[in-house]
Amino acid sequence: MKTITKPLALTAAIALSLSASAFAAPAVGGEAFTVLRLDQAPTYLDAKAVAEQLQALDVDALTIGNVIRPADTTESAQAPDPLAALADDLGYTYRFVSADQAAAEQRGSIVLSRLPVEAESGVEAPGLNYLRLNDGRHVVALYTRAAGADADGAPVKALVDGSRLGAPALLLGSDADSATAAGFAAIGKGAGYSAGFDAATTRPVKLRLDADTSVAGQLLTLGYSAPVGGDTPWMDTGLSADARAKLLVARMTVDEKFQMLHSYFGLGKDGGPLPEGAVGSAGFVPGVPRLGIPAQQSADAGVGVTNPGGIRKGDHATAMPSGPSTASTWNPQIAFTGGATMGREAWQQRFNILLAGSVNLQRDPRNGRNFEYAGEDPVLAGRLVGESIRGVQSQHVISTMKHFALNDMETSRNFHSAEIGEQAMRESDLLAFEIALDAGKPGSVMCSYNRINGTYGCEHDYLMNQVLKQEWKFPGFVMSDWGGVHSGSKAALAGLDQQSAGEVFDKAVYFDEPLRLAVAGGTVPQARLNDMVARILRTMFAHGNFDLPPQHGPIDDEAGFAAAQRTVEEGSVLLRNAGDVLPLGRDVQRIVIIGGHADKGVIGGGGSSMVGWTARGTNAVPGVLPTTWPGPVIFHPSSPLQALRAERPDATIEYVDGRDVAAAARAAAAADVAIVFATQWSAESVDLPHMQLPDNQDKLIAGVAKANPKTVVVLETNGPVELPWLQQVPAILQAWYPGIRGGEAIAALLTGKVNPSGRLPVTWPVDASQLPRPHVNGLGFNPKQKPDDTIDYNIEGANVGYKWFAAKGLTPQFAFGHGLSYTQFQYDNLSYTAMGQRLVATVDVRNTGKVAGADVAQLYLKMPEGSTTPIRLIGFQKVTLQPGESRRIRIEAEPKAMASFDTADKQWKIAEGRYELQLSRSANEPLQTSPMVLSGGVVK
Repeated sequence: MKTITKPLALTAAIALSLSASAFAAPAVGGEAFTVLRLDQAPTYLDAKAVAEQLQALDVDALTIGNVIRPADTTESAQAPDPLAALADDLGYTYRFVSADQAAAEQRGSIVLSRLPVEAESGVEAPGLNYLRLNDGRHVVALYTRAAGADADGAPVKALVDGSRLGAPALLLGSDADSATAAGFAAIGKGAGYSAGFDAATTRPVKLRLDADTSVAGQLLTLGYSAPVGGDTPWMDTGLSADARAKLLVARMTVDEKFQMLHSYFGLGKDGGPLPEGAVGSAGFVPGVPRLGIPAQQSADAGVGVTNPGGIRKGDHATAMPSGPSTASTWNPQIAFTGGATMGREAWQQRFNILLAGSVNLQRDPRNGRNFEYAGEDPVLAGRLVGESIRGVQSQHVISTMKHFALNDMETSRNFHSAEIGEQAMRESDLLAFEIALDAGKPGSVMCSYNRINGTYGCEHDYLMNQVLKQEWKFPGFVMSDWGGVHSGSKAALAGLDQQSAGEVFDKAVYFDEPLRLAVAGGTVPQARLNDMVARILRTMFAHGNFDLPPQHGPIDDEAGFAAAQRTVEEGSVLLRNAGDVLPLGRDVQRIVIIGGHADKGVIGGGGSSMVGWTARGTNAVPGVLPTTWPGPVIFHPSSPLQALRAERPDATIEYVDGRDVAAAARAAAAADVAIVFATQWSAESVDLPHMQLPDNQDKLIAGVAKANPKTVVVLETNGPVELPWLQQVPAILQAWYPGIRGGEAIAALLTGKVNPSGRLPVTWPVDASQLPRPHVNGLGFNPKQKPDDTIDYNIEGANVGYKWFAAKGLTPQFAFGHGLSYTQFQYDNLSYTAMGQRLVATVDVRNTGKVAGADVAQLYLKMPEGSTTPIRLIGFQKVTLQPGESRRIRIEAEPKAMASFDTADKQWKIAEGRYELQLSRSANEPLQTSPMVLSGGVVK
């Protein structure tokens, strides 16, 4: 029968007062799934009356198939859907499925679900929607096709084939041919159901919207097929992952359970042989053939699937651009595609777990691992990393979300304590994790090395148990970082479910003998042991590890190249372009490229995430120090020199290595344009000692710029660096670490083949004096000072990045959100509407230039006077426009970004007061503003 997992906030008296005979569903044998389909979307409803009826009808999902949202005008903006507000009140999931997200008039479908959503589609399937719903006993794949979407049945079938995993499924809004092609039997008009349901009925109903108004609909009731049973009932795909895991745990021996709780280093111990069955990577947990449990094979994958030392002969992968490059796109679809690329390539290399999903905030540009992360803002980072995670898991590969939490510096990362108050932590780093968790639904969370307020991340009851598992209702498992475990029973009771490669990286395999003794002695309850195992197994079931195991095969190199190049093209940021030096015009016939090994490739970051084996080979510039951990320093074989020559065969393009500043200056003086490539290597386990370019590159740039006033600098860096030559150089392009197609993408941007549309995901300080901690002890290799035991994040608290600059009245070199284009955009007629916790802003955007381009409309909320945090990003929307084209766009605000976290009652609350809505091009460049008053309330 039904299990309502989220309370409806209705009293028993209300439920009993309903007429049971009026709403009783026709009998369908056994348990059933019910969907209420309405004929039209209401413009107003009495939430209490509708909620009463939904409960009485025992509705699992409510859908409306033909919804038209008129185009917003300058006189009016469409209010948030009243069903969205209803969903917020009830704790339901709400989705609007648009047939064409770029269209002014939105045609689509609405889906509300009272059941938890454990997976879903999104930006990758326009006009289609997939939700995998879990009632605790059963799982249902619910598909909807929006009216006005492509009528071709192929996209429907492709979505079903790629996501269903054998679960009973229901398809709504599709024609009979598409439904049949996707394997559905018809039920009523425009609906079909799959195997896994053995009975289906439909009947007309009327839903009362208020005392005077009703809307017609149909109630579909589908009975689940009888359980498969037999010797392996956990292989019944009609059951939920939780139910399957429960059945399997009951059949496991104690030894089999403990085998699940710790992985081995997949590369072998101390240079020895690989563990039997391991394919060669970060982690390996043997399977249990007796019960059909597959092995867990984990690969490092911050920016692509790694193959350390080429241990897997013949395997290679796409070296994706760095995290800030993806974040600079401000484009969720780019993030999803990048994640899907990594997930697909992992699956094809026999991995079912990817150690991806890095969402730590950039609190300091010197953090050596910033190249894996997604910037300084929780809304931007959370949303884009969430989409990347969802992309990975769309390929039936479990993704982690890491490093939980406050692992924001690498110096003494295994020991230092990140000190921060609860409210500040919730409104900064933890908010990023929360948003990413909601968007991506990762199967696993990796706890961090560092301590948080004195307690190790992998022993942190508040973070793992209270926040992650209880408050956020995370159903998956927590694995440790490699070397992050310091105890057995303490860590297990605090919420850690699996120790990673403890035989190599920790002092002991704490989750073997020490934990066995703790369970046997009652220190750790047997129920906790079973919970640990069940969380791992349910995650494996939910993501297809049992039903669709990886198959070794060739990867699609061209698809990977395309995903990587598009990321760089949208994620590179044009920081400066005085005198329109860029794009390079046809009158530019003599070009010299200087430095950065641009004749060979583009630099990448070091450490566990380094992708050293690609379709183009391995390191293009071997021998650059350091060559051992966390190196080697790698240059991906994608030469900007060769790419620019291919784009401009009419020009004479020479290369100078830049080691001799005088020689570089002479070459620059003889050219029409000089392009200096400046690189900065950073890596896991060590922070950068300063914000300066290494190896005398500042002197090189200054010398070249003095010789040629038309000098362009292309930066390939971990993040912001000091720019002492800024005023001498008219054009600067930040390309981050651009991956395997970096050369081609940079050439396309420099020549104008592609119009830059990247916007900074971080604030660019003038120098370290503007940071909350200008000096930090122990940075860099072989530091003179001993690292500090603590890092005081209470200095800035939740005011990370642009919020710190606003609070302190500082002017950065370049603001968060900054980025230039080869065209211009104009914004007019900002307006907003609000309903409950939902706020929607609309604004007119026009491309007033001569070439097509994309801009990022950034919505900020200026907080009331006296607020600790003066300004917050609450939403954004990227829009692509042809010359002269105008469009009115909608930006939906993230409710928690408008709220503050109340530590007393653990709730997000929007304070009543006067605010200012700012439509901006960057954090300190408002273009349109609107005063507003918020009535306040709790965000649900």
